[in-house]
Amino acid sequence: MEKFLIQNEFGQPQELLGEEIVVPGFEELQFILHTWLYDKHGGWAITERSSGKRITSGPAGSEDTARAQLERQLSIHGKDALMRVLGKGRLSS
Repeated sequence: MEKFLIQNEFGQPQELLGEEIVVPGFEELQFILHTWLYDKHGGWAITERSSGKRITSGPAGSEDTARAQLERQLSIHGKDALMRVLGKGRLSS
């Protein structure tokens, strides 16, 4: 687990404890798998670092499906749609 400092989608600094996920074709972006309060039992989320926007989330215990779910969403919608949603923020480095 690594610590990532991001600005969340509301512009507030936020520290995430998680792991980076690299998706083929989207290497210029950093996706972070981290814990998140999905419901009263907790869970996980995948957040894009430069925008602070959550891409997908799920209940605790389903982290093993996170990467497949992220890749499936990206393949369905494509890079152009993702970049429109993320806005014109700076790319992660």
